[in-house]
Parts: sequence; C-alpha cells; structure tokens
Amino acid sequence: MVSSAVSASPARRLPAEVAAVFRLAQEVSVYGVRRRLGTLLQTPLTVQQLRCLTVLVVEGSAAPAQLSTQLAVTPATLTGIADRLERAGMITRHTDDRDHRGRTLRPTPAGQAVVRQLLASDMESDADLLVGLSADELAGLELALTGMLRQLRAAEGATPPG
Repeated sequence: MVSSAVSASPARRLPAEVAAVFRLAQEVSVYGVRRRLGTLLQTPLTVQQLRCLTVLVVEGSAAPAQLSTQLAVTPATLTGIADRLERAGMITRHTDDRDHRGRTLRPTPAGQAVVRQLLASDMESDADLLVGLSADELAGLELALTGMLRQLRAAEGATPPG
C-alpha cells in the first residue's frame, strides 16, 4: 500500500536517498494514523459533539449563537448537540454574566478530560516511541528535524532564532 503511493508520487524523480526517506515517512505516517484513530474511535461522542466540545475547551465558554456560527450548524442543530453533551456530563449551561438573558456553554472537568485525552494520547505515544530509540537514532532524528525546520523557516522567509 505504501509503495504504490510512492510510485505514483513525485518521489520517483527524487534522488534515491530522498525517495527512501520519503517512503519511510509515509509508512510511519500510516502507523501514526492507526494509533491516533484508535483513541478517537473509543470516544462515545459524535464528530459534531467533539467539535463543539473542543471549541468550548479551547475558548473556555461560548454562547450558543457563537458556536452555531463557528461550527457552521443551525441553532436547532447546536441545541441538540448541547443537549446531548449536557446529558453526558460534558458541558453545563450558565446564565450569561454580561446580559443575564442569554446562556453560555462551558465544558465540565469531564468534558475537558475527554479533549485532553485525545490530544495527550498523541504526545504520550510519540514520547514512548522516542524513548525506545538508541542514542544514535535520536541524534540522527534531531539532526534531520533541525534541517527540516531550517528549510521550513527559509521557505516562509523567517529568520532562524539565535
């Protein structure tokens, strides 16, 4: 599966050393997607509920009208999403502190934990992988990533730190 993706890509025209790295990076990417997908599939939340909850965790709180605009859903759809998240103990509704007529939605500690778990699983898995590398492998990876970062900064016209 990975080799066919490489043969159809511009990697064929690249020097052999670069093409080999490209193939390895694609294979690592496939494994990474599998790892991340496992955590995501274990959540009982729908994609829309997860999107809503993630916005609330990042923002701290939001008015339903603001959320429906940000998530590109109708107010009625957002009400349904919020109802299900509230029943699941992921969010709470509060009177708006500013106008006392409106409502705001806030994530509960349980809701925050769900989003953090999804994000943290990536970092924990990556750290576990790095700990398993030899000192030489870590040094080579650090050197390669430093070079890639240099190239990315140069492509954006950014000046290197230091």
